[in-house]
Amino acid sequence: MSLNLIWLIILLYKLEKHLVQKDGKYLSLFNIIYISFPLLIAITTLFIEKENIFYLKVVFILPVLFAASVMGKTAGIVMSTVCSFFIVVYEMIAKGMYFFQAFESSLIMISIMYIVGWFVGVLIDNNVQYQEQLKENILSLNEEIEHRKQTERQNQKLSSVVEQSPNIIMILDTEGKIEYVNPRFTEITGYPYDNAIGKELKPGGLASDEFEKFWEVIQSGGVWQGEFCNKKKNGDDYWEFATISPFRNPDGAITNFIKIAEDITERKKVEKEMERLERMHLVGEMAAGIGHEIRNPMTTVRGFLQMLQRKDEYIKHRGYFNLMVEELDRANSIITEYLSLARNRVVNFKMQNLNSIVEALSPLILADAINFDKNIKFELGDISDLFLDEREMRQLILNLVRNGLEAMSPGGNLTVGTFMDGDEVVLSVQDQGPGIEPDVLDKIGDPFFTTKENGTGLGLSVCYSIVARHNAAINVKTGPTGTTFFVAFKPGCDNETELEPDMNTAN
Repeated sequence: MSLNLIWLIILLYKLEKHLVQKDGKYLSLFNIIYISFPLLIAITTLFIEKENIFYLKVVFILPVLFAASVMGKTAGIVMSTVCSFFIVVYEMIAKGMYFFQAFESSLIMISIMYIVGWFVGVLIDNNVQYQEQLKENILSLNEEIEHRKQTERQNQKLSSVVEQSPNIIMILDTEGKIEYVNPRFTEITGYPYDNAIGKELKPGGLASDEFEKFWEVIQSGGVWQGEFCNKKKNGDDYWEFATISPFRNPDGAITNFIKIAEDITERKKVEKEMERLERMHLVGEMAAGIGHEIRNPMTTVRGFLQMLQRKDEYIKHRGYFNLMVEELDRANSIITEYLSLARNRVVNFKMQNLNSIVEALSPLILADAINFDKNIKFELGDISDLFLDEREMRQLILNLVRNGLEAMSPGGNLTVGTFMDGDEVVLSVQDQGPGIEPDVLDKIGDPFFTTKENGTGLGLSVCYSIVARHNAAINVKTGPTGTTFFVAFKPGCDNETELEPDMNTAN
């Protein structure tokens, strides 16, 4: 019987654990059955087995233990009271004792039951509290982990936005020293990250009073916007449009400054080129307006001078007549250059090869080189055909070649070349002169700007105007060993127009 009782108890224990894990809604009913069953067994055993009353009393520890282990301290105390009642009643019935005698006879066992019920119940209650606290802690930890994951994902997104931004993003301390730059800064300036950290921000292009005002604005909590001109690592200038604003901590104190800058170098170049072209067009339009009025009397004067110099009485003054005719021709050529600057000048585009034009000019170019005691080298590559105005191309090439020849000392070498750069056709004219100073380089192409003693300042202006009409671009590379002009022609569409009559021929 004892062995069967043990197996039954084990079976009930496993069933109780299964219900706790499987379905909590049956647990309360099962607990009542679970703690009542050992009590029934103990009462039944008490009335069936009458030989050893002490061991029978020990059986009542079983329901106390079950009740305390399942429902805690309160259930253990209650079950101890119930079992104590049955033991005392049994003593009174079986031995004919009075209540106090029966209670005194079973006092030790009753005390043991209460101790077991209290001790085991306290352990179970503490374990339940621990389990609940552990669940709360785990739930709180999971929420914290999820919150941190969300924060980390958000930070990663923000970091990716900063790292992949097409603009320069820079973080400065309150003293203006750089604490962080994004990869775009390195890409534009050429300075590595480590070289920039700790350096002081020095906005280029600001006068001292503007610089002081700049720091006054941002240190007072304001937002500053403006244009900077700074130096790249290779020494080239780059322009940026920057916004610098303060970064505040939760207390409102300024801890850093954030600079967001857009590279506007190309835009500044376009603006500068547009200004240059506008000035050239203005001069050309003015010249077109008064060209006929000036050329007509000049043609008349030239004709009379040529007629007079043939007369015998003026033979001794023929040198003066030649000089006056040459000066009139020079004035006429200057007017022609003025007219070349006009925006609405009519040109005749035809599909042709730039190499053919260079080869046709080569005898004239070689003759000029011999006159200047210089050497000419042609490096003509295999290039595509373009829609070109041959007359303007001849003028462009001759102007660039003569500028190069005049820039070199005797014995210098000038190289005229053509090549393909992607789908663009490039004309290059390279000299071995001393190079062009940076302040002069910025003014190249401006009308009337010249470094030559007898120059008109229109030669390169005409070149820029011709290039603009051909939808091309001029780039200049200069240094102590020489200067190279690159003219890049984009493949264009047929844009043929009738050629404007030559005003010199008409006159």
